[in-house]
Amino acid sequence: MTSESKSLSLRKDGLLSKELELWVNKNGYTLLWNSNRDYIIYNTITLHADSFDNVLNELGKLFDSENYGLVIKQYEVNKVIIIDAQ
Repeated sequence: MTSESKSLSLRKDGLLSKELELWVNKNGYTLLWNSNRDYIIYNTITLHADSFDNVLNELGKLFDSENYGLVIKQYEVNKVIIIDAQ
């Protein structure tokens, strides 16, 4: 695992979809954003975990706590992350 996979920084004033796309691409995945909603990041957010999967879990918790109405689906074999509307 690379260090990128163990932390995710969502930069202030960025779009959530674009920031996530950069991160998943660095980790060898493709992002499919299947939601009509996107969010501007008002403050830099950094998530840390011991693995790529656990960073995704932390991101899912963040989505829940902020009521974003987004669900993360990971397809490891195809190296695809899908963000769906709930």
